[in-house]
Amino acid sequence: MNRTKYLKGECQHCAGHLEFLADHIGMTVPCPHCGQETELLLPQPPEQSSIPRRAIIWTVVAVVVLGLGLMAALIALQRAQKWAEDQKRQNTVVMASKAPSNSLPQSPDTNSTANAELQASEVSLEKAPGTSLVYAVGTIKNNSARQRFGVKVELDLSDATGQKTGTATDYHQVLDPGAEWQFKALVVDSKTKSAKVASIHEDQ
Repeated sequence: MNRTKYLKGECQHCAGHLEFLADHIGMTVPCPHCGQETELLLPQPPEQSSIPRRAIIWTVVAVVVLGLGLMAALIALQRAQKWAEDQKRQNTVVMASKAPSNSLPQSPDTNSTANAELQASEVSLEKAPGTSLVYAVGTIKNNSARQRFGVKVELDLSDATGQKTGTATDYHQVLDPGAEWQFKALVVDSKTKSAKVASIHEDQ
């Protein structure tokens, strides 16, 4: 005895449930739910992604791990650069402290005591980046045990032959005991090739 085979589908208009004979597949009949003509077809299976879900999850995890690794590498690079800059700055300070200093001439005026207690380094000429301005740069160290007020340094400027081209000055309000002041005096004459400390004065 042959059993009648029934198939299940749905209306193409209202998605209502339909049950029909297998021999009737492909026929167009009125829907018992909405009354519109619909073709008897089997429901389409849901589309599945060609990429397994597990593969997508692992890909996302890998991307996140790589991003975190890149951030950690950038942070480590920044720290290494900062450490290198600190080391370079410390080496510069050490070299500056070891540089030979010029003994200051003793003057007969009331500032002779200041000249004896304020020690100057060698003076170098430096050009300001991006400009044509030139500065005479050096340091003054307070070797005394008291604060010095109104410290003024005067520099003699010379050309390539040693002839004096003029003077330059800089001023510092307060210099603490044991502290160093890096002076920066503007050089006006373009022929100037060297500079040296001529005198140091202090406000009385």
